[in-house]
Amino acid sequence: MAESLINSIARLRVIEKRLLTKEFVSRLVQAPTYEDALKLAREAGFGAAYAGGSGDELEGLVSAHLDETYSLVGELMPERLAFVTGLFRMRHDLTNIKLLYKLRLLGSDPSAAELAPGGVFSGDELKTAVKKGDYSILPRPLADTLEELDVKTYKNPDARLVSGALDSAYIGLGLASGNAFAREYFGALADFTNLIAAVRGMLPDMLLPCGEYKKDALIAVASLIKDSPESVPALLKTPFDESPLKAAAREGFEEYLKTGSAVSLEKARDEYLIGLAARGKSDIDSPAPIVGFMLAREREAEVVRLVLTVKRSGLPVSVIEERSVMLYG
Repeated sequence: MAESLINSIARLRVIEKRLLTKEFVSRLVQAPTYEDALKLAREAGFGAAYAGGSGDELEGLVSAHLDETYSLVGELMPERLAFVTGLFRMRHDLTNIKLLYKLRLLGSDPSAAELAPGGVFSGDELKTAVKKGDYSILPRPLADTLEELDVKTYKNPDARLVSGALDSAYIGLGLASGNAFAREYFGALADFTNLIAAVRGMLPDMLLPCGEYKKDALIAVASLIKDSPESVPALLKTPFDESPLKAAAREGFEEYLKTGSAVSLEKARDEYLIGLAARGKSDIDSPAPIVGFMLAREREAEVVRLVLTVKRSGLPVSVIEERSVMLYG
């Protein structure tokens, strides 16, 4: 780990020049075949450490790309701030914990589950924790939530209780982190998640800790969407105005009203969060540039996997265009 944040960010200025560009993604999308797209990714240095093998080459490249990312971030982030990158990486652990816990509720063996990469904890650690019901390796808010779920699901093994409870605990962890960038990021994530839940009629049971939007406003939006959608455009300015987050949310809602699909809000969320990360990259006294770089590299992995998977499946390019492929910066 580095000792000086300023020195790390100076080094990062050089490293981030290797981030993939929007022009590269456009070339990748327009590549005639899967093999052509795969070649372009390799030539751009994506997953350069991948040495080949008997497994799927695309997943091998993605895995190598992410391994390099986490290694670089570990070198750049001073030890006193390592908890910040750990907090953001923990969302991958959360995905894995949800899967393992739900498998346990369904009576399935979680030991053979395929887990997502990138988390703080190893797959074996998480499998053992969930299987034994011993969550002591996890941060206290997550461990407490899982222990509460153990009680609630003992007689009522309802898997629907799991995701909302764990998401709420994780968002709370971010908001209580003491780091300004993390608090802003997790607050925005909570707001967009709550708005998407409102559109899908999942409030108030799935409400996360609130950021800029309070519970009453979210429930009012859910009611309008359900009972009087034609009145929503005129009233959106009341709950959604002033801040950049609310402007982004309003634009996402306006697109939702045209399409009827919550994907519009999901894209607005992704673009806003990427923008938050990019906005902090000029800071020299904050871990935000290093976290932003990590999120950018993870985003690259998502975009390359999406494009190449569509190419390999023979699906039309429109499938890619329907999804947000916005990159950092």
